[in-house]
Amino acid sequence: MKLTVFSRTPLAAAPWELYKALKKYTLLDVSLINSTNRYNDGRIFPHHLLLTSPNGNAMRVLQESDLWHVHNYLMPQLIMVRKSHKVMAQFHSLPRQGNWQALMSFADVSYTIRQPNQEKEYKLKSLPNIIDPDEYRPVRRSSPVKIAFAPSTRLAIGHPGSKGYNEVRAVLDSVARKRDIRIVWIERRSYVENLELKKQSHILIDDVVTGNWHRTSLEGMCFGCAVLNKVAKSPFVYATLDTLEERLLWLVDNPEILNDFQERSRFWILQHWHALDQVKEYVHAYEEVLR
Repeated sequence: MKLTVFSRTPLAAAPWELYKALKKYTLLDVSLINSTNRYNDGRIFPHHLLLTSPNGNAMRVLQESDLWHVHNYLMPQLIMVRKSHKVMAQFHSLPRQGNWQALMSFADVSYTIRQPNQEKEYKLKSLPNIIDPDEYRPVRRSSPVKIAFAPSTRLAIGHPGSKGYNEVRAVLDSVARKRDIRIVWIERRSYVENLELKKQSHILIDDVVTGNWHRTSLEGMCFGCAVLNKVAKSPFVYATLDTLEERLLWLVDNPEILNDFQERSRFWILQHWHALDQVKEYVHAYEEVLR
């Protein structure tokens, strides 16, 4: 099977990590094509092939593939070159963005990503957000306790994509006045820099606003961070905007509890979300659409 994973945007490296895992753990002949490997705010992500490459490799790969796995957006180039190709669509973003309806109609089968709000919004079967904990491991962290937050957008409370940019900043500033901690504010950083800062942190805040969780939680669990979000599920530390400061102070003041949540995070992702196991769901989905 010749497979092309296609994404107009980097999608926080979700297609990149899927591509790497498929190359590592399966026998599929897989390529990844992005229209761009960066966002307008300057964040840069790793890539395989770019759609605009002057040598035409991307278009050749598209034409020679048996199956396209297309994320979020339908691009005109796909319409132009599709012949007998099978298409699997997968939707990530909230709220629904771009021409998602056109892509859903264009595809033979559609999935969403395995995150609570996406599953609720799209009402589609889901496939996991791939990350390989063998490639992203914990390190020995130095004092003081470092609390990281990577908001990715500045959307206001009430928007389904908000992480409480200003509200979380205010909480972190308050905690920093009360305890000897370091704030690690991750914004407009490349993917590599983003991960390095998370790896050095003891605590990682994901989404304490919407009840969703994102790739940030998975990254934090790989690195053995205590991960805070508004999801009452092990191994997360449950927190809302109203309780965030209290929960952070509790972790900082109780090193043994902090260490316990850190160990739970790493153990959970090794046991329940390892890329070696997760890619099998994708292979099964690909085989189904080709039947």
